[in-house]
Amino acid sequence: MHRQLGVDDPPTMRDRPRVPAAPVAAFARAAAIDSPPGDPPGLVVIGVSTGGPRVLEHLLPQLPANFPWPVMVVQHMPPLFTGPFAQRLDQQCALRVHEAADTMPLRAGHIYVARGGADAVLKRHGGRICVAPQPEDPDQFWHPSVETMVRSAMRMFAPRALIGVMLTGMGYDGAEAMAELRRQGGRTVAESEDSAVVWGMPGELVRRDGASQVARHQEIPVILNRWLGR
Repeated sequence: MHRQLGVDDPPTMRDRPRVPAAPVAAFARAAAIDSPPGDPPGLVVIGVSTGGPRVLEHLLPQLPANFPWPVMVVQHMPPLFTGPFAQRLDQQCALRVHEAADTMPLRAGHIYVARGGADAVLKRHGGRICVAPQPEDPDQFWHPSVETMVRSAMRMFAPRALIGVMLTGMGYDGAEAMAELRRQGGRTVAESEDSAVVWGMPGELVRRDGASQVARHQEIPVILNRWLGR
């Protein structure tokens, strides 16, 4: 039996500050040069569990409509919850938000929430990089699996075209994959202990020397916007 974590009551909306524009980051330009035509230039992968919905509803609305990379959210959540959660985020965000319930091409300006009751992977379909659900990997303890998604993303994108973000959550799901991403030249952010509801997942990333930066969740949108020149 697999543990399901991270289901919270709907959060109260809060005022969210706008993030100022910044010069285009050099590594974002380089990633775009390496990207085949039709594919997005890169991908942000967010892993999160316990306490995640409230944090995501603060973080994701701070990404501007011209955010240049798609965002993949892997939130430990059971079936029937991820669809309504994605719909709620879609009402709050400048980016379009979808539950990745079927095979869907990755597009800049879109956020994809991994479907509960499955794992999400990236694959080529019709010549495009797509996100698709697949049966839960029995070798992984938590689902949807952050570890499975990050390793899948590393097969589709060069390391410098990936950013891993590890937010609040119990356990260690995704910590080894994100640490490997950093060792290969990708960038990663771990939520700090003083802001995380549970410092399990981000703490594991830090302990494995896998975090390029450690920051409170309120600061992470600023980091992402700065790295990608928004």
